[in-house]
Amino acid sequence: MSLATELVKTLDASSNGLIEDRILRAIVFLAKGNLDNFQHAIDLCRTDFRDLLWQAEYDCGDEQLYDFKKTFHEFKLMDK
Repeated sequence: MSLATELVKTLDASSNGLIEDRILRAIVFLAKGNLDNFQHAIDLCRTDFRDLLWQAEYDCGDEQLYDFKKTFHEFKLMDK
């Protein structure tokens, strides 16, 4: 099992299974394929999931660029 999978399992267990798809998409998006970024995003989620969502979905201001209630395919992020 990969380290990323273990990290997600630990996060899920610590939240009593309440991690929703939106949070997981935000973590994966912020990681950008880098395991250190992945760990940082999980740590951020543990601290305050709203900060995680703000960093993943907003332009570091008030403009929302993504809404990870939608899938990566709906945003055509898988095509890039």
